[in-house]
Amino acid sequence: MNTQAVVVLGGAGLIGSLISRILKQYGYIVRVVDRRPPDFDCEFHEMDVTQPFNHSGAVFRDAIAVVFALPESVAVSAIAWVTRCLPSDAVMIPTCSVQGPFFKALKAAAPQQRFVGVNPMFSPKLSVQGRTVAVCVEDVQTPQSFIERHLMEAGMKVRRMTPAAHDELMALCQALPHAAILGFGMALAQSSVDLDIVAEVMPPPMRTMMALLSRILVNPPEVYWDIQLENDQATAQREALVQGLERLQENIVEQDYERFRSDLQSVSKVLGKRLNAGAVDCQHLFSLLN
Repeated sequence: MNTQAVVVLGGAGLIGSLISRILKQYGYIVRVVDRRPPDFDCEFHEMDVTQPFNHSGAVFRDAIAVVFALPESVAVSAIAWVTRCLPSDAVMIPTCSVQGPFFKALKAAAPQQRFVGVNPMFSPKLSVQGRTVAVCVEDVQTPQSFIERHLMEAGMKVRRMTPAAHDELMALCQALPHAAILGFGMALAQSSVDLDIVAEVMPPPMRTMMALLSRILVNPPEVYWDIQLENDQATAQREALVQGLERLQENIVEQDYERFRSDLQSVSKVLGKRLNAGAVDCQHLFSLLN
């Protein structure tokens, strides 16, 4: 019987629940700290992590790790009081979509504290089988951590990287597509066309964009706000997106088909061998929509 304890701050949320269930599966004592109880059996401590109680140290008794399943700013603000309750060999595990700010704050507050960031690259509502999890470590050559081992045992794929490399990757893979979808939504909101008519006639590309937009809108806005705000490298991606739209506008205004064609060829060259695979994926997606 595993008697090791892991504290999950924000353990009643989607990601916190996912991590908690995996840890419970492998026999850990899971202590969920949240303002509301989770929907699974565990040791629950009702607490606002932004206003910890004086006796909160008892929650961390014998804990080998703390999972910060919290928004980036809240996770960073909790570092100071959490590290005071733990030995230096306890592992700090943020699940933030942006890892750099937490890592820097942790190194400033407790340089010896161990750090393993975990960012599931999929919705916690989906099956975990075959899904990729980005794992952030200060040195990618360090031995595998217990959380990595259990994520892999649960069926997930682990991709290791430094916090800086993670945030650069997330700026491209999350901030950029989300910005494009949000921009599409804002343009859509300005249209005077009856959306009931749009729904009758929209082709698969429009339907796909509508689906992506709707998925964002049904989730809490703070998730997407943090992705855009907290990642310093997201600014460059949004600027690149704006520049791309401006370039397209110039091509059309100037009726410069050759430059338009050249731009598309440049993008195709960047995609390389992924071009045909992406076209097959799109065809499959469109066939499902139809």
